[in-house]
Amino acid sequence: MGAVEPERGWFEKADEDLEMARRALEGGEPLPSSACYHAHQCAEKNLKGHLVAHSIPFDYVHDLVYLTQLCVEHDSAFEELKSTVGILDEYGTALRYPMERSERPDKKTARKTIHLAEKVAAFVRNR
Repeated sequence: MGAVEPERGWFEKADEDLEMARRALEGGEPLPSSACYHAHQCAEKNLKGHLVAHSIPFDYVHDLVYLTQLCVEHDSAFEELKSTVGILDEYGTALRYPMERSERPDKKTARKTIHLAEKVAAFVRNR
């Protein structure tokens, strides 16, 4: 039995978050806030998986800009993700609590965040 890559768990959880984001828009009443939150989580866990894979220490935060900057310091190609994570970053913790944000995302916004999370996942997995 071979050693399991430590980042694998991060990527598996990221895939689960992406699936939850998609499911939040399927079927009955769509849940765009949940879709946006899980899209953020997908991006976060992919970035953390990359950091773990390259033994780069990081603070356990939900700040995608910070995590991306750590990736940039290791691989300048991650500069490409800065605008993407800047958009996704606002859906991390703000949507979890009612007082944090007055404007709720709609289904169109949720679809966009899912697309952005897919972009981050594809980029990270190809590095």
